[in-house]
Amino acid sequence: MPATIVIGLQWGDEGKGKMVDHLAENVDAVARFSGGANAGHTVEVDGRRIALHQLPSGLLRPDVLGIIGSACVLDPVALTEEIESIEKEGFSIADRLTISGKVHLVHPAGRYIENINEIRLGKAAVGTTGRGIGPTYVRKFMRKGIRLEDAAVPEIFLEKSAVITDDCIEQLALSAELAGSLREEVDLFNRESIRLVDNAMDVSMVISRILTSEGSILAEGAQGSLLDPDHGTYPFVTCGSCVSGAACVSLGIGPVMIDEVVGVVKAYSTRVGNGPFPTELTGSLGERIREQGNEYGATTGRPRRCGWFDAVLANYTARLNGCTWTTITLLDVLSGIPELKICKKYELDPEIDRALFETGVRLGKHIPVYETLPGWEEDIRGEREWDALPENARNYVLFIEKLTGVQVKAISTGPAREDLIWRK
Repeated sequence: MPATIVIGLQWGDEGKGKMVDHLAENVDAVARFSGGANAGHTVEVDGRRIALHQLPSGLLRPDVLGIIGSACVLDPVALTEEIESIEKEGFSIADRLTISGKVHLVHPAGRYIENINEIRLGKAAVGTTGRGIGPTYVRKFMRKGIRLEDAAVPEIFLEKSAVITDDCIEQLALSAELAGSLREEVDLFNRESIRLVDNAMDVSMVISRILTSEGSILAEGAQGSLLDPDHGTYPFVTCGSCVSGAACVSLGIGPVMIDEVVGVVKAYSTRVGNGPFPTELTGSLGERIREQGNEYGATTGRPRRCGWFDAVLANYTARLNGCTWTTITLLDVLSGIPELKICKKYELDPEIDRALFETGVRLGKHIPVYETLPGWEEDIRGEREWDALPENARNYVLFIEKLTGVQVKAISTGPAREDLIWRK
């Protein structure tokens, strides 16, 4: 049953795109099962850095089918632009893309609502990407959403789209100028949505046929487990489920079809936006890691907050997802730092029940307890052999493996496809 899930074990940006691209060499299809245009998976191919937001990373492999599952939220205009951009790089995309007809569409009104709401929240803002993801999920669960399959009947689709537009104008009391701008965006949204109907299929059936004919699929998650609305650092989370169990729901396959769950973590921790971050570094060392790791969002360009590796949270998310093995990325970024710290446990606030592990707002009250390990001076960027790593780098990886309780099978040492160490 060769279905593998690749999942992020931190707050996103772990390097899942590179891992998916690497593993996609040996599969028939890669299926995105969560997120939308708020995601940013970066893959380096032949020296070119390519950012994918809604498209599955495996589409950069020429013979791989790309699938977008029903639990994703799709911005049809942004998707069309993304396809055109990547095809200009020499990749044929459109004829290999299958989209669930059940996927909910990100109406332009969602961006207006989200951006204005974030401004009104001020310091309490979540720090969203402003892509309209939250309002799309709100409409979905209010049973007022608009799906790709609706666009197969244009008359009904246009009526639904108009209702959403009018609701937004009334709710936000938009000026005549802003209302006019919104209506122009909606016209383009309507056209591109109807055009994408040609790519709509029953994703569950497509995947079932692949698996029953002894094919293989790779299920690609977006964001990270600590941004999951149920299991993450609520309320500073995304709206779609980010954990491995969500793959079966989105793609319409049973859990018995899953063979492996691959967790991806950075060698340190990062997060974008607001929310608790126990191991955050706010001084020059945090800045150094940000610059060496190019820690700026692929979707928004925002600088990421950086900190030490948190093994408490990594152990939690590895268990949550049922990881069979993990990948550590960006190990090379830590080269040249004399001493490295890993959070091995928390000193809990006396008010917090020790039997209750919380990931909500009180997570910020936990005081990390660190193990200090010696660093290494050698530049390991691009290294591809485990035995060639400095002893201190190997020990760092092994300590993470011990604390998370899951085998580290792969270590990424650079952005290129080939910059990967496999441990036997």
